[in-house]
Amino acid sequence: MKKEDKNIFLKLRDCFASLAMTLRLGLLKLRLGLLTLRLGLSTLRLGLLTLRLGLLTLQLGLLALLLFMPSFVYASVAGEVNKANDLYKHGQFDDSLKLYQEALDRDAQSPVVNYDLGTALYKKGDYGKALEYLKLAAADKNIKIKPKAEYNLGNVLYKTGVQKENANVDEAIKSLQSSLGYYGQSVADDPKDPDALYNQEFVKKEIERLKQKKQQQKQQQQKQQNQKQQQKDQKNQQGQGQQNQQNQQSQQDQQKNQQNQQEKQNQSQDQQKQQSAQESQQQKQQSAREQADKAQKDLDRKQAEDLLEDYQDNEEPKKLLNYMPKKIDNRPVLKDW
Repeated sequence: MKKEDKNIFLKLRDCFASLAMTLRLGLLKLRLGLLTLRLGLSTLRLGLLTLRLGLLTLQLGLLALLLFMPSFVYASVAGEVNKANDLYKHGQFDDSLKLYQEALDRDAQSPVVNYDLGTALYKKGDYGKALEYLKLAAADKNIKIKPKAEYNLGNVLYKTGVQKENANVDEAIKSLQSSLGYYGQSVADDPKDPDALYNQEFVKKEIERLKQKKQQQKQQQQKQQNQKQQQKDQKNQQGQGQQNQQNQQSQQDQQKNQQNQQEKQNQSQDQQKQQSAQESQQQKQQSAREQADKAQKDLDRKQAEDLLEDYQDNEEPKKLLNYMPKKIDNRPVLKDW
């Protein structure tokens, strides 16, 4: 073998040896990684197992809480209800209502609390709210609470009807009919309850009484309507009579006005005639006065001439006598003094 070939062989051997060593190291690391992975998986499994144990412990705690909580809540609600019942028995309805409401906040579905709260509201006179809670109690299947709640519903609706009697008989009858229905349900659920039987019969009679009252009111209203219609007719007749009288009076007034106008016209004509006669008489009188004045003037002149002639013939003159004849006014006389 040549020296060069030998060197190449040695180099190849070293390379293969190095490669084999590298592969061994790689395999060793791979095994170490797999071992670490297995250890991690084991740790993960242990962690998951621990988590499962923790969840199981939590579930057990919640289950224990659910098992013991109702008894705790029931004990708390029962204590409040008992206190409220004591206040109710002593007539302290407002204070009892507060405790009933607190108990209801903790157990809203309790038929006992709804029944007690509704009953307390009924005693207080708050019938609207009492109906709300008593209906919830009556809807429950508790055979001890249901007939009592229905009985109290009958009471509430009866009281409501009594309040409406004077204002609206129809609404009062509806309330009493609903009351009768609840009494009937109470009797059906508890046939041995004598109070429910008695109230049932009593409300039946009350309904009949209200129906009779309604009929009487209807007749009274019809009578009042008839009276109003008669009064209206009489008023219309009176109005027609007054209108006729007014028409007659108007005709009489017109006739009277016409007569007055005719009389005024006649008076005016008479006055004109009288004025014309007076003017004619005045003219005649004036003419007569003018004639008399003229005749008097002529007579005066003649007498003066006669006196002068007589004076000249029979007496001596003492002095000269100047005769100045008066100036004659021939103007017409304006007024007859």
